[in-house]
Amino acid sequence: MKLKQHNNISESQVEDALVSNLFYLKEVLNLSNDLRLIVRQLRLRSGEQRIDLLVADGKDLCLIELKVTNYSDDFLNQIVEYRKELVQLQNQGKIVGGKIKSFLLVTRATKEQIKRCNQNEVQLIIYEPLDLMKDYYKNLSAVAPFLKIKPNDYGVFSLGLINRALLELGKGVSQQTNIADKIHLSKGSVHNHLRVAKEFGLVRERSKNYFLTDLGDKYTQNLKSDVFIDRLNSNQIDILKQFTAKDPFYSSSVFGIYSIVESAFLLSRNSYPIEFPNLSKMFQTISGKVNEWQAQKSLSTATYTFLNFAIDLELLGKIGKQIVITPAGFRFILMLQLHKSIEMIESLSVKR
Repeated sequence: MKLKQHNNISESQVEDALVSNLFYLKEVLNLSNDLRLIVRQLRLRSGEQRIDLLVADGKDLCLIELKVTNYSDDFLNQIVEYRKELVQLQNQGKIVGGKIKSFLLVTRATKEQIKRCNQNEVQLIIYEPLDLMKDYYKNLSAVAPFLKIKPNDYGVFSLGLINRALLELGKGVSQQTNIADKIHLSKGSVHNHLRVAKEFGLVRERSKNYFLTDLGDKYTQNLKSDVFIDRLNSNQIDILKQFTAKDPFYSSSVFGIYSIVESAFLLSRNSYPIEFPNLSKMFQTISGKVNEWQAQKSLSTATYTFLNFAIDLELLGKIGKQIVITPAGFRFILMLQLHKSIEMIESLSVKR
């Protein structure tokens, strides 16, 4: 079935993107002043017609009619009528005074149509909705961390491996070199262990010294130097699980756990248990690493790493070569979706 329109996106969504990025609108309209939004969807006397956007350009008013289709004379007639009503509202003192500049935004128009608009003192602007939406995404990603964050593989294959370094921090040892000497690991390994601990809010760094946070103190409370130190105890599992669920975009490692569990959940709706190759491919997509993890070895290593993290937290399980979601994992998904939605809504909200 053929689409009737070239652009299959609603005008209201394009309008949302424009309102959230008035600098882009200023560039599109070729104006020199910073724009200020006065009103959206201003209802006129008829009660049925509404002006899309009314913005201030210095002392002037900009009447903007936005379309996601090619030019039509109906659009020109529409905006001319809107301008007449605005002038009447100004004369009645119902809106601020000032010169009214009229803009009609369409996706395509001929030279003759542009000339016709100029004769009616309407500036016809040809724009590309795709460019607008790309610019919207670019600006949003600057303030919305969930659009930028991606998991990183630090070479730590089990969360319990960070325990030895944290135990030394609890004893007052604060420098990487000293910690490495105490636990008989390379400085590079200790660095990676502390890096992962930082990404779970357990450690903070200051002037190349490391210290436990309040959460780190709680995490290491019952930690002892014994043969089981590299395993997470139930309290540690709960601490890390709650931390991840409450802020899935806190760090690359936390996001990696979110991504692997989310990948398993999405796959489970098609077939269950989950096969590792399928999980690996889905994880690559969900985590935003399609371009970085192109080599099969790097993809497999990263998938195994975060799968192990999720298994450490008892969110996923591995039976033979197949992966399952644990009961705790399903509960975790629900909590994760709640907090993820809250953060995304706050970042994406557009004031009307």
